[in-house]
Formats: sequence, C-alpha cells, structure tokens
Amino acid sequence: MHNASLKKFAFNNLAESLYPSMIDIIDHITNTGKVSDSTVSKLKLVLVEMLTNSLKHSGGGETIIEVAVTGAQIAIKKIDTGNGLTISSNQNLMVWPLPGKHYGNKVITVYTDASAILNARLTNNCRLQFFIEEVTETGPLDINTLTEHFGLMIITRACDTFTYEFDIDTCTNNFTAIINKM
Repeated sequence: MHNASLKKFAFNNLAESLYPSMIDIIDHITNTGKVSDSTVSKLKLVLVEMLTNSLKHSGGGETIIEVAVTGAQIAIKKIDTGNGLTISSNQNLMVWPLPGKHYGNKVITVYTDASAILNARLTNNCRLQFFIEEVTETGPLDINTLTEHFGLMIITRACDTFTYEFDIDTCTNNFTAIINKM
C-alpha cells in the first residue's frame, strides 16, 4: 500500500489480552483519520476473530498484527507460526501449504450454513482468497452445526477482501483482511 501508515502490534496469545489488544489496535486506526462507526464495527469483528483464532491455533509464542491505513483502506494482517490452515472440503483434508503446484483458480467450499456458503479460490499451493456465495433459501441457523470455520465466515462477511497465505520462507500463516473506509 502506498502512503500507508503501518504499525505492528504484538499479541501474546493470552485470553485476558484479547480485548485490550483489540482496543489498542482500534484506537490506533481511529487516530490515523476519520473512520465511520460502521467501519469500526467491522474492524472489531475482524480483530476479535483473528485474535481468537490466534488463541486457538497459534501454537504459543507471539502473534503479530500489522495494520496499514491509507486514505481509502484499512489492511489488517495476522502473522503467526502455528500449524498451517486446515480445511476439510468435500471430504478431502487440505493442509497448507498444499503439495504440488496445480491449484490456480480452483474453488473449494470451506463452510456452509443456512444463509451462505463460504468458498475460497486457490491462487496457488500457498494462497487462497475467501468469498461468500449467498443461499437463496434460508432456514434457521442450527447452533449445533457451527464448525471450526464459522470465524472465517464472519471475517469474510465483515471485510472487502480476505486472504490466507502460508509463507514458505518464514513458515508463517498470514491472514489479511482489507476493509474499504466508508
């Protein structure tokens, strides 16, 4: 991002630090310029889900949250050294980085509920971009069917672009959410 205000935050992956960390990051973002209330609400959803994911999957240590703010966008990147993303799609277990190199533009289903389908388009064996496919016939949400990837659905709904990339050189998971300012 050009002309971006970039700041890194360290999250110690302790439950009692989740809310204070989220508040620190939101304060930083709102201090960089005007941000609408609806954008702040989206940022809170994204940050709570990303930090909760770190509590559950980071493998200990520290998670880095990078925040880049430009005039038009806010990018939040979560970087951790936990195990690679794991998705069970169509009864196939996929663990990143994926073996081989023949994945470009393949679409997988990550999560389904009564209102939408969370899909991901594979860019290559290390990167994918999440997107939502709305379901026309909705029924009541059964809380007993919520899966591990419900948080990915929340983040994808809250932002304009949401990607995951496993960095082979650093062996890190990189989740990036981009929210356009309103």
